[in-house]
Amino acid sequence: MQPQDQAGSPATGARIPFEIVLPLGPRQPVVAHVPHSSSFIPDEVRSEILLSDAELADEMLRLHDAYTDELFAGLGGLGAISFVNRRSRFVFDPERFLDESAEPMASRGMGVVYWRGTRMQPLRNVSPELRARRVRELYQPYHAALDALVRDLLAEFGACTVIDCHSFPDQPAPIDLDQRPERPDVCIGTDPFHTPVTLADAFEAGFSAAGYRTRRDSPFAGTFVPSGYYGREPRVRSVMIEVNRRLYMDEASGDQLPGFDDVAAIITDVVAKALASS
Repeated sequence: MQPQDQAGSPATGARIPFEIVLPLGPRQPVVAHVPHSSSFIPDEVRSEILLSDAELADEMLRLHDAYTDELFAGLGGLGAISFVNRRSRFVFDPERFLDESAEPMASRGMGVVYWRGTRMQPLRNVSPELRARRVRELYQPYHAALDALVRDLLAEFGACTVIDCHSFPDQPAPIDLDQRPERPDVCIGTDPFHTPVTLADAFEAGFSAAGYRTRRDSPFAGTFVPSGYYGREPRVRSVMIEVNRRLYMDEASGDQLPGFDDVAAIITDVVAKALASS
């Protein structure tokens, strides 16, 4: 599979929402999924959003997982293939279940297509037609490509591990399900079918050894599994890594902190050791 466009460039098609970044060396059966790092909103989608430019910029700062494509880029040196969403989550969210009855955030206005912001304020009017178009044009092609990548790795290696790469604000937003004010440095998210206990333990131990306060499935629970394999294929393992943004960025300005590269190096080291031991 070849790398796809970063922001809908004409060279590869304006509607391709993802980029597949191949490792420089031999690939391993590891996919680094980066779903929420992008701030790119096409003009036609911007026109749907009810917020002013200043309000949208503030929401973007609060909601998108800034720099996580860079923060987890070192996994490519381990042989991981990065699958990066190059659309803002204000366009669509590939990590939401299509079935809204199974999606906890759908009732809060943050399903596949968001209609509320972080303060529970109206974001856009989502008609059934708009949602169906976004699913057809973006969500389904995204998942089909990710399923195909995992299928290739299963055929080649007999197994695949997905690292679900995220960050989170140091303080909860009004829309968050978990409102506890004290948050860890790193949250490890798991799935009862796709996350072996030994894998979760290895990640938790690794970050703890690096001096980070860790917590499992809190303040965010679960981990992403490509839809074609969810709940059916035990050879597909997955674990979520959520990094507290205060470790690597100024949450008020959005600027990277001087220690950004150190945090990225720790993540790469922990992932390398966890995969080797589990």
